[in-house]
Amino acid sequence: MSHAKSRPGPATPVRRPKKLPQTSGRTQVARREEAEQRLLDAAIRLIAERGIKGTTLGDVGEAAGYSSGLTAHHYKTKEGLLKAVTAEIHRRFQQTLSEAALPPAGLDRLLAAIDVYLSVNDVRAARALSLIQKEALTQQSEFRGILRKFNRLSVDGIAAQIRTGIEQGEIRQDIDILAEATLTLAALRGARAQWLQDAGKVDLVGVARELKGHIRRSLAVSR
Repeated sequence: MSHAKSRPGPATPVRRPKKLPQTSGRTQVARREEAEQRLLDAAIRLIAERGIKGTTLGDVGEAAGYSSGLTAHHYKTKEGLLKAVTAEIHRRFQQTLSEAALPPAGLDRLLAAIDVYLSVNDVRAARALSLIQKEALTQQSEFRGILRKFNRLSVDGIAAQIRTGIEQGEIRQDIDILAEATLTLAALRGARAQWLQDAGKVDLVGVARELKGHIRRSLAVSR
Protein backbone atom coordinates (compact mmCIF):
# COMPACT_ATOMS: atom_id res chain seq x y z
CA MET A 1 0.00 0.00 0.00
CA SER A 2 1.52 3.21 -1.07
CA HIS A 3 1.46 6.23 1.16
CA ALA A 4 0.98 9.62 -0.44
CA LYS A 5 3.45 12.13 0.75
CA SER A 6 1.79 14.96 2.65
CA ARG A 7 2.56 18.35 1.33
CA PRO A 8 3.72 20.95 3.83
CA GLY A 9 1.11 23.63 4.47
CA PRO A 10 1.77 27.30 3.96
CA ALA A 11 4.24 28.75 6.43
CA THR A 12 2.66 30.52 9.38
CA PRO A 13 3.56 34.19 9.16
CA VAL A 14 5.62 35.49 12.03
CA ARG A 15 3.75 38.21 13.84
CA ARG A 16 5.92 41.12 14.74
CA PRO A 17 4.88 43.59 17.42
CA LYS A 18 3.59 46.81 16.04
CA LYS A 19 5.96 49.66 16.41
CA LEU A 20 4.58 52.34 18.64
CA PRO A 21 4.96 55.87 17.41
CA GLN A 22 8.11 57.24 18.96
CA THR A 23 7.70 60.29 21.12
CA SER A 24 10.54 62.70 20.71
CA GLY A 25 12.67 63.49 23.73
CA ARG A 26 11.68 67.11 23.36
CA THR A 27 7.99 66.25 23.67
CA GLN A 28 8.60 64.04 26.71
CA VAL A 29 10.49 66.83 28.42
CA ALA A 30 7.73 69.30 27.60
CA ARG A 31 5.08 66.96 28.98
CA ARG A 32 7.06 66.39 32.15
CA GLU A 33 7.55 70.13 32.63
CA GLU A 34 3.84 70.75 32.06
CA ALA A 35 2.91 68.06 34.57
CA GLU A 36 5.28 69.45 37.19
CA GLN A 37 3.97 72.98 36.68
CA ARG A 38 0.37 71.83 37.06
CA LEU A 39 1.27 69.88 40.19
CA LEU A 40 3.00 72.89 41.73
CA ASP A 41 0.10 75.19 40.84
CA ALA A 42 -2.32 72.74 42.45
CA ALA A 43 -0.13 72.33 45.53
CA ILE A 44 0.10 76.09 46.07
CA ARG A 45 -3.67 76.43 45.66
CA LEU A 46 -4.48 73.60 48.09
CA ILE A 47 -1.94 74.67 50.72
CA ALA A 48 -3.35 78.20 50.60
CA GLU A 49 -6.87 76.81 51.10
CA ARG A 50 -6.26 73.93 53.54
CA GLY A 51 -2.80 74.34 55.02
CA ILE A 52 -0.01 71.77 54.89
CA LYS A 53 -1.62 69.12 57.08
CA GLY A 54 -4.84 69.31 55.09
CA THR A 55 -3.06 68.71 51.80
CA THR A 56 -1.95 65.22 50.75
CA LEU A 57 0.16 64.16 47.79
CA GLY A 58 -2.88 62.39 46.37
CA ASP A 59 -5.01 65.52 46.66
CA VAL A 60 -2.44 67.48 44.68
CA GLY A 61 -2.33 64.95 41.85
CA GLU A 62 -6.11 64.87 41.51
CA ALA A 63 -6.44 68.66 41.75
CA ALA A 64 -3.91 68.96 38.93
CA GLY A 65 -6.01 66.64 36.76
CA TYR A 66 -3.78 63.57 37.09
CA SER A 67 -3.79 60.36 39.08
CA SER A 68 -3.42 60.53 42.84
CA GLY A 69 -0.04 58.80 42.60
CA LEU A 70 1.67 61.18 40.17
CA THR A 71 2.76 63.65 42.86
CA ALA A 72 4.57 60.89 44.75
CA HIS A 73 6.15 59.76 41.47
CA HIS A 74 7.60 63.24 40.88
CA TYR A 75 8.44 64.38 44.43
CA LYS A 76 8.51 61.15 46.50
CA THR A 77 7.46 62.76 49.82
CA LYS A 78 5.60 65.78 51.11
CA GLU A 79 8.94 67.29 52.08
CA GLY A 80 10.09 66.90 48.48
CA LEU A 81 6.91 68.57 47.27
CA LEU A 82 7.25 71.50 49.67
CA LYS A 83 10.86 71.98 48.63
CA ALA A 84 9.67 72.32 45.04
CA VAL A 85 6.78 74.58 46.08
CA THR A 86 9.04 77.05 47.91
CA ALA A 87 11.44 77.07 44.94
CA GLU A 88 8.49 77.80 42.65
CA ILE A 89 7.29 80.66 44.85
CA HIS A 90 10.81 82.11 44.84
CA ARG A 91 10.98 81.72 41.03
CA ARG A 92 7.66 83.52 40.59
CA PHE A 93 8.78 86.46 42.70
CA GLN A 94 12.07 86.73 40.84
CA GLN A 95 10.16 86.71 37.57
CA THR A 96 7.86 89.46 38.87
CA LEU A 97 10.92 91.52 39.80
CA SER A 98 12.46 91.01 36.37
CA GLU A 99 9.25 92.18 34.69
CA ALA A 100 8.91 95.27 36.88
CA ALA A 101 11.57 97.36 35.12
CA LEU A 102 13.31 98.19 38.39
CA PRO A 103 16.13 100.75 38.67
CA PRO A 104 19.76 99.56 38.51
CA ALA A 105 21.15 97.68 41.50
CA GLY A 106 21.57 99.61 44.71
CA LEU A 107 19.40 101.60 47.12
CA ASP A 108 16.78 102.66 44.57
CA ARG A 109 16.34 99.08 43.39
CA LEU A 110 15.92 97.88 46.97
CA LEU A 111 13.24 100.49 47.61
CA ALA A 112 11.43 99.68 44.36
CA ALA A 113 11.48 95.97 45.22
CA ILE A 114 9.60 96.78 48.43
CA ASP A 115 6.70 98.08 46.34
CA VAL A 116 6.72 94.88 44.28
CA TYR A 117 6.80 92.63 47.36
CA LEU A 118 3.98 94.44 49.14
CA SER A 119 1.80 94.63 46.05
CA VAL A 120 1.13 90.88 46.64
CA ASN A 121 0.34 90.05 43.02
CA ASP A 122 0.12 86.32 43.78
CA VAL A 123 -2.08 86.05 46.86
CA ARG A 124 -2.25 82.24 46.82
CA ALA A 125 1.51 81.90 46.74
CA ALA A 126 1.89 84.47 49.52
CA ARG A 127 -0.65 82.66 51.70
CA ALA A 128 0.88 79.24 50.98
CA LEU A 129 4.35 80.51 51.89
CA SER A 130 3.08 82.02 55.15
CA LEU A 131 1.50 78.70 56.11
CA ILE A 132 4.68 76.78 55.26
CA GLN A 133 6.68 79.24 57.37
CA LYS A 134 4.27 78.77 60.26
CA GLU A 135 4.58 74.99 60.08
CA ALA A 136 8.39 75.22 59.95
CA LEU A 137 8.44 77.08 63.29
CA THR A 138 7.62 73.94 65.28
CA GLN A 139 10.72 72.40 66.83
CA GLN A 140 10.27 68.95 65.29
CA SER A 141 9.17 70.17 61.87
CA GLU A 142 10.64 68.27 58.93
CA PHE A 143 10.32 71.42 56.84
CA ARG A 144 12.74 73.64 58.78
CA GLY A 145 15.61 72.93 56.41
CA ILE A 146 13.53 74.00 53.42
CA LEU A 147 12.69 77.35 54.99
CA ARG A 148 16.25 77.95 56.15
CA LYS A 149 17.40 77.79 52.54
CA PHE A 150 14.52 79.98 51.38
CA ASN A 151 15.22 82.56 54.08
CA ARG A 152 18.90 82.60 53.20
CA LEU A 153 18.10 83.28 49.54
CA SER A 154 15.77 86.12 50.53
CA VAL A 155 18.21 87.75 52.94
CA ASP A 156 21.08 87.35 50.49
CA GLY A 157 19.07 89.11 47.78
CA ILE A 158 18.44 92.13 50.00
CA ALA A 159 22.02 92.14 51.27
CA ALA A 160 23.32 92.19 47.69
CA GLN A 161 21.44 95.42 46.98
CA ILE A 162 22.71 96.99 50.21
CA ARG A 163 26.26 95.95 49.39
CA THR A 164 25.99 97.45 45.91
CA GLY A 165 24.58 100.64 47.40
CA ILE A 166 27.61 100.90 49.68
CA GLU A 167 29.98 100.37 46.74
CA GLN A 168 28.20 103.10 44.80
CA GLY A 169 28.37 105.55 47.69
CA GLU A 170 24.59 105.60 48.24
CA ILE A 171 24.50 103.68 51.52
CA ARG A 172 26.58 104.23 54.66
CA GLN A 173 29.61 102.00 55.07
CA ASP A 174 29.25 101.58 58.84
CA ILE A 175 26.03 99.54 58.80
CA ASP A 176 25.66 95.82 59.54
CA ILE A 177 24.60 94.52 56.13
CA LEU A 178 23.25 91.16 57.32
CA ALA A 179 21.33 92.72 60.21
CA GLU A 180 19.76 95.36 57.96
CA ALA A 181 18.79 92.75 55.36
CA THR A 182 17.25 90.54 58.04
CA LEU A 183 15.34 93.47 59.52
CA THR A 184 14.01 94.50 56.11
CA LEU A 185 12.82 90.98 55.32
CA ALA A 186 11.15 90.72 58.73
CA ALA A 187 9.26 93.97 58.14
CA LEU A 188 8.13 92.86 54.68
CA ARG A 189 6.94 89.44 55.76
CA GLY A 190 5.31 90.75 58.91
CA ALA A 191 3.33 93.39 57.03
CA ARG A 192 2.23 90.91 54.40
CA ALA A 193 1.20 88.32 56.99
CA GLN A 194 -0.99 90.91 58.75
CA TRP A 195 -2.56 91.85 55.42
CA LEU A 196 -3.32 88.20 54.63
CA GLN A 197 -5.12 87.89 57.96
CA ASP A 198 -7.09 91.14 57.73
CA ALA A 199 -6.70 92.89 54.38
CA GLY A 200 -9.31 95.51 55.21
CA LYS A 201 -7.32 96.83 58.17
CA VAL A 202 -3.80 96.87 56.65
CA ASP A 203 -2.88 99.50 54.07
CA LEU A 204 0.06 97.92 52.27
CA VAL A 205 0.56 100.98 50.08
CA GLY A 206 0.97 103.11 53.20
CA VAL A 207 3.19 100.50 54.83
CA ALA A 208 5.42 100.39 51.75
CA ARG A 209 5.70 104.18 51.71
CA GLU A 210 6.65 104.41 55.38
CA LEU A 211 9.05 101.48 55.21
CA LYS A 212 10.87 102.96 52.21
CA GLY A 213 11.14 106.29 54.01
CA HIS A 214 12.53 104.60 57.10
CA ILE A 215 15.11 102.63 55.10
CA ARG A 216 16.22 105.68 53.15
CA ARG A 217 16.64 107.74 56.33
CA SER A 218 18.44 104.90 58.08
CA LEU A 219 20.77 103.72 55.34
CA ALA A 220 21.37 106.55 52.89
CA VAL A 221 24.54 108.59 53.00
CA SER A 222 23.91 112.13 54.26
CA ARG A 223 24.33 114.65 51.47
